[in-house]
Amino acid sequence: MDPSHSAEEAAPYPPPARALRVEEAAPYPPPARAWYLVGALMFFYVFSFIDRQVIAFLIGPMKRDMALTDTQVGLIQGFGFAVLYTFLGLPIGRLADRISRKKIVTVGVLVWSFMATMCGLARTGTDLFLARVGVGVGEAALSPAAYSLLTDSFPREKLGRAFGVYNMGIAIGSGIASLTAGFVIVAVSHVSHYTLPVLGEVRGWQLVFIITGLPGVILPLLLLTVREPARRGLLRAGGQTKAVVPFSEVLAFVNANKSFYALHCVAFGLLAMVGYGVGAWLPEALVRAYRPDGLTISQVAKVLGLATMFLNAAGIFSAGRVSDHLAAKGMRDAPIVVATGVALCIVLTSSVTPFMPSLSTLWIALAISAFPFSAYTSVGSMAINQVTPNQLRAQVSAIYLFVINVLGLGVGPALIPFINDKLFHDPAKIRYSLAAVVVGGCLLAALLLWLVRPIYREKHAAAAEWQ
Repeated sequence: MDPSHSAEEAAPYPPPARALRVEEAAPYPPPARAWYLVGALMFFYVFSFIDRQVIAFLIGPMKRDMALTDTQVGLIQGFGFAVLYTFLGLPIGRLADRISRKKIVTVGVLVWSFMATMCGLARTGTDLFLARVGVGVGEAALSPAAYSLLTDSFPREKLGRAFGVYNMGIAIGSGIASLTAGFVIVAVSHVSHYTLPVLGEVRGWQLVFIITGLPGVILPLLLLTVREPARRGLLRAGGQTKAVVPFSEVLAFVNANKSFYALHCVAFGLLAMVGYGVGAWLPEALVRAYRPDGLTISQVAKVLGLATMFLNAAGIFSAGRVSDHLAAKGMRDAPIVVATGVALCIVLTSSVTPFMPSLSTLWIALAISAFPFSAYTSVGSMAINQVTPNQLRAQVSAIYLFVINVLGLGVGPALIPFINDKLFHDPAKIRYSLAAVVVGGCLLAALLLWLVRPIYREKHAAAAEWQ
């Protein structure tokens, strides 16, 4: 027996370059089946972001009817959603590495759709906060399982496109949330209360939550038509496949590669902080800034919805395609290069949008800024999964999402009103704190991404050997 080999297998968990032997890979699913899976997962992601983002267009009536402050609304939008969403991702990710990922997604969709509907029945700020917690509990099940499914369905040179299409759900869902809110707000503006069968009396803005949340209860039926791909790249030890990897070994793996995971996760967490912060407060900031010009929340919702659905979605998909193109030309750090460029583009476009001199130039600025705004989402999770062994992917993805959501959901929506309350002391000036978060968050993210580039190249080369 080779002593060095035995010592290596006995180590807590080796880094990718010295990973335990990987089981011979199963064939990838046929392209049609693989892309059908992408479409189904993207459809779920669309509905998750509808239920997550629609609240941003209801701030005014929520504050009025529940006597809330801007900071309290920010906590309900972000922290309320993130408080369990971030922590439950870890045990759910562990389950996704062990049991049927379809079943995990099914349960998650049912839970978040039901709790999104309950947001429409909330009577107090506390009720709404707890309902948002429930939405986060359900949505925690989707992405860790989805990332694992996608990585098992496509070869590496096509993975950027697959993740790009999946993450288009962010833009399409946010856009539909905006458009739905815009049209429903106009439709219900002349009536203060509605009486619904079984549900009873609800306010007009609460009806928006019910309309967007209730249809999601039937979504899991789509999963009956989806076939789960075989797991690929399964680690083996002592000639046997490791069916279960102890969580201590997962943490040991992450710790052994902390130079990559720490920089990568924090960088994308900062971009998420900007994304969720702007998503939560841009509509209200624009209405407050351009109220003398007659701007209404319904107008903002419709324009922002169209820009997000088409231009933002195109940006997300394009980032994945560009990453695949650069990778095909031999650029090992393609996802990191793309994300760095996106971060700088967001600084140049989103920081100036709320300061346009007229409504016509505002619409143009919104359209331009929409294209790069969420493009980083198609490459961040893909990069993580490319350098992580199969039995660890959903769990490491959950750690990645934990950092993303602590900074993104937990900090972003609350940071903007907090800065405004402490520095500007004027609700109409919240666009200044919004711009400050955009510039500071994106520039720091770009710096961290630049530092992680050479480390990622090493991990990518090592992963190519054991995959």
